[in-house]
Amino acid sequence: MSNYSLSLFAQAALAPSTDNGAETTPLDKRIIGERNRLTLCRYLHRFGWLTSRMLARLVWGDASQSWPMARRTLKALQDDGMVIKRALPQGGDAYLLSAKGARFLNEHEGLDASSGHSLALGNPVHRACSNWYLIDALRNGWQVITEHEISTDRSPVRVLDGKQPDGILLGEGEAVWVECENAWKSTSARKSVVAFCSRHLDQDNMTMITPDYPLRQVAVVATNMDALRHIASSFQQAFRDQSIREGQLQMVNVALLPISKSLVPSEQVDGNLWADVLLPVM
Repeated sequence: MSNYSLSLFAQAALAPSTDNGAETTPLDKRIIGERNRLTLCRYLHRFGWLTSRMLARLVWGDASQSWPMARRTLKALQDDGMVIKRALPQGGDAYLLSAKGARFLNEHEGLDASSGHSLALGNPVHRACSNWYLIDALRNGWQVITEHEISTDRSPVRVLDGKQPDGILLGEGEAVWVECENAWKSTSARKSVVAFCSRHLDQDNMTMITPDYPLRQVAVVATNMDALRHIASSFQQAFRDQSIREGQLQMVNVALLPISKSLVPSEQVDGNLWADVLLPVM
């Protein structure tokens, strides 16, 4: 990136927001563009890797040209050496911070960013499920802690009771533990999710995720009906065995979020485990 572009990048970081509803003088288009580039880099730092569609949703929301704008901005960042592109196993690309992009965030934003050059993509569909769910939560006003932030020790909790969350939502004085289900899980693995809920939900002594946010809910997000059906059956059996209470089951929400091989989501369907899944069949 040229020194001129770096200067604009810094201006973008300091530019006042124009989203407060008040009339303001329109920012120079170049500064707006650089602010969008900076925002993309911040999100790559937080999520580890993202697709162009994910970044489009995060930065431009439902704008009709959100995806083309994201791709143009990513191309500019790639040309300037701020991001790197990596092919996904089933097609499409993931974008990550380069060493130069990380260095810029560290120097101008005071972050502890690092290059994604050697970052493992892990299970892309599982991570995409978490990413899309958290992106939607962000757009609905939640604060989020991403799976990448958790795995890199930038979260108040990394492991609780032997389990690592796939994301955490914070809002309205409560924390929501996110558990993504992408493939068949062994009976013991499913039982561990149920046991976690029975130990930490609807208890007199609440588990604190941060000093201000007690753990009140668990969100089970499944990419397919089979995964959702299997985990629901484990909760149902635990209820029959009296190892989990109705009040605790009411604190578990579920979401069906199909993800294509190219990591594009279908429409998300939300519900409550007790009211919408278990009670109708019991």
